[in-house]
Amino acid sequence: VSRYYLNYFWWVFEPILMLGLFYVIFGIFLNRKTEHFVAFLLIGLTSWNWFSRTVGNASASICANRGSMMQLDINKSFFPTEVFLQDAFKHFFVVVLLLVFLVFYPTPVSVTWLAFPVIFLIQGILVLGVSMLVASIVPFFPDLRFIVQTGLTVMFFASGIFYSIDNVVLPEHRHIIFLNPMAGIIKSNRDILIYDQWPNWTYLFKVFVFSLIVLYLGLFIIKRFNKKYPRLCQ
Repeated sequence: VSRYYLNYFWWVFEPILMLGLFYVIFGIFLNRKTEHFVAFLLIGLTSWNWFSRTVGNASASICANRGSMMQLDINKSFFPTEVFLQDAFKHFFVVVLLLVFLVFYPTPVSVTWLAFPVIFLIQGILVLGVSMLVASIVPFFPDLRFIVQTGLTVMFFASGIFYSIDNVVLPEHRHIIFLNPMAGIIKSNRDILIYDQWPNWTYLFKVFVFSLIVLYLGLFIIKRFNKKYPRLCQ
C-alpha cells in the first residue's frame, strides 16, 4: 500500500470506477430497467472482483516467489494462500462499505441478511480452491496463465453481473449458466440483500462441496510436486 499515493483509498476507488462505468453503459445508454439497478450492479461487481482478482493474482504466485523458494524449504501452498488472504482482507473493507450503502438504499434490511456470512464463507472457499488449483498447475504450463485470464473474461460475461439471469436467459438454459458457481453466488447475494428472499441452499451446498474438492485437488498437486517447483520455475 505504501508504494501508491492513493493507499487504502484505491481499494474503494477501483470498484466505484467500475460501478460508474457499467452504470453509464447499461443503466443509462442501454436503459436496462432492472429494479434497484445500482445495488444490483454493485453486489455483482463486488462479488466478482474478489474471485477474479484473487485467481488472477494467484495463478503466477508460485513462480513469482522463485527467489524465496531457493532460500527456504517452504510448502508452496503458502504463496497462493498469501495472495488469497491479502485480497480477502481488501474485499472485507469493500463488503463493509457495500452493506452500509444497502442500509441506506431503498431496499429492505431483512432477516435474510443473516445468510450473507454463510454465502461469504462458501465463496471464500471457492476462491481459495480455484486459486490453489490454478497456482499448482501454472508452473508446469506457464502459458496457462493467459488461458486463465481468458477464462475469467468468459466467466465475467456469463455470471449475470450486469443483467438478470432470470430475465435474460431462457428457463431451459439457466442450468447451463449456473454451472458457473459465481453466477449462483452472485444471484444468492442479490436474493438476500435486495429481494428479501432466502437463497437456494441445495445449490449452495453443491458449490460448497465442489469448492472443497477443488481445494483438495490443488493442495494434493502442490504436495505431490512440492520439491519440484523451484526447478520448474527457473
